[in-house]
Amino acid sequence: MAYPIPAGYNFKVNHKKRDNHFSMATADVYNTMYGVGYMVAGDRLIITPDKTVIVHPGTIQFMHKNLFHRTTHISEGLYENIEIKFRESVTDHIIRVVGKEAFDMLYEQVSITLTPEADEKVRAIMAQIEEEWAHYDGYSNDMIESLVIYLFVTALRGQAPAPDILLRQKHQPLLHALSYIQHHYAEDPSLEETAAAVHISGAYLSRLFKQAFDTSYSAFLSEIKISHAQQLLLDTNLPISQVAYQCGYHNSNYFCDAFKKAIGVPPLKYRKNSHPL
Repeated sequence: MAYPIPAGYNFKVNHKKRDNHFSMATADVYNTMYGVGYMVAGDRLIITPDKTVIVHPGTIQFMHKNLFHRTTHISEGLYENIEIKFRESVTDHIIRVVGKEAFDMLYEQVSITLTPEADEKVRAIMAQIEEEWAHYDGYSNDMIESLVIYLFVTALRGQAPAPDILLRQKHQPLLHALSYIQHHYAEDPSLEETAAAVHISGAYLSRLFKQAFDTSYSAFLSEIKISHAQQLLLDTNLPISQVAYQCGYHNSNYFCDAFKKAIGVPPLKYRKNSHPL
């Protein structure tokens, strides 16, 4: 679960260094904040309900509020990432400078690759942000906000074509399987159906999910379906029966039981708690 921004602050900065075999146990979501991150070392997969992207040194990640996401390793060695979370109120100031269309484009892409020149600038910006965070005082909110806006402008000016990342052969069927799930989750595809779609055996696909996510295929699919359900409950007024159907549950009672088991509260209570009067 994403740690909240401290009271009285508009930002939270975290420099993460972990063994690159680290994988998030479950999907995370920033309910009340946005995120932007800079990859220092290591190659990772970011999996959202709708897409899978590859991040590597020289990329910036954009995590939208309410975006359910999970990361896992695809390379050896150190995983290092600088993460900045900021309150929704800060987005107004960013959008005033870069425009809503550009802001939405960055968050829709989830990750962008920088040119070498832009990468050098972003490293310097990140160092300034970390320095300001380490010596936080009454000026720091405004200083970090200015630097974050500079970061967004630099990213827009310095976006490069995504390079071809050479993955180990075993990752290719996993990527294809993730894409298949993201496009067919509402059909509740079985392990064997997904394996057949990506031309491997069910047993091999099962091993890939266990190795990459330390979970079963069925648990991962359920997580994707529940993530979509959470999104629909947050963003729409669809009745529970329609939410269930659109997320691959053809029995509303079963959906409610599965949702409560995963999230801790029934769907209607989750919606009510997310939209207090």
